[in-house]
Amino acid sequence: MERNLLVGNGINIQFGGADAYSNSAIMARVVENIKAGKYTPLTENSLTVDEQLGNFEGLVQRIDKIKEGKLANFADGLFMLTDMDRIKMTYPDKSSITSVFMEDYFLAFELMNNIYKAKDGEEISEFHRKIMFELLRQMLVDGIYNDGLINDVWKNYYSGVRGYLEGFSSIFTTNYDYNLESILGNENSAKVCHLHGEFNKLAPKYDTSSEFYAKNQAECDALISRKITGMDHVYSDAVMSWSWLDKYGAMIEPDSKEKEERYKAISGRLEIIGLAPGNDEHLFLLVDNNPKIQSVIYYYKSDEERSEMPHHLHKHVTYQRVDKLWESLK
Repeated sequence: MERNLLVGNGINIQFGGADAYSNSAIMARVVENIKAGKYTPLTENSLTVDEQLGNFEGLVQRIDKIKEGKLANFADGLFMLTDMDRIKMTYPDKSSITSVFMEDYFLAFELMNNIYKAKDGEEISEFHRKIMFELLRQMLVDGIYNDGLINDVWKNYYSGVRGYLEGFSSIFTTNYDYNLESILGNENSAKVCHLHGEFNKLAPKYDTSSEFYAKNQAECDALISRKITGMDHVYSDAVMSWSWLDKYGAMIEPDSKEKEERYKAISGRLEIIGLAPGNDEHLFLLVDNNPKIQSVIYYYKSDEERSEMPHHLHKHVTYQRVDKLWESLK
């Protein structure tokens, strides 16, 4: 039977440390970078450090409003309401910048944007949404990147991890880093597929070889001219959004379509490691709709993950503790 693997950030937390790659650690790094003025050039010096922090604090307040059961009348459709229900069920009464999950910041901003849409109008509202989404994405991608240290996590892998990975026909990852390629070596790295982009690949609007650039050259050249030296990773095709509908972005290049088709075409067994149930609903939906997948193994870290997953994956799933897997690979 064909074996496929889907990997999320949990593998980086396991081998890179929760103090570096958990959501709270990444957001703490973003806050420190804001305070150090690192992201002010990304705003073209239009937002002060206090204003940048204030934006995050305002979004946290929106999350708290969702927790209170408010703002549902500003939701755009069922998927947004579903994510708001998740927040109501799983979030504390009062959140903080470091406790809000990264992708939920985009949800909070979209809700806030919807509140003012009637006043601002559709065109202005969409203009502000795109600008803020891009700034949020750049900040959070940089927080994950950790000055490039994230690409060294593979050096901490247990000795049996490489052999385990070599047993899969295809390995799909939602991570942007290159740890899987590094441990597998050149001869096996082609089996790794970055579903949500990668640090070293420019987004279409910054890539002069892309179809999007060819159709929008003047707009793209203006963006390229404003790139900050030494921060190419924030201009990468790393995708981040609250909604599965937006995961592949509006600027879909042929290679992105091929990645999605490759994932949709898998058969046999799918094993899932380090992917939290509340994230990447679109990937679970594609699994549910794929009749060629005969079995699913979900490696869970906590009992909460184990009990939550049936709400997202409706195929028969075998549950195994991920700690036991890691122990077996030492």
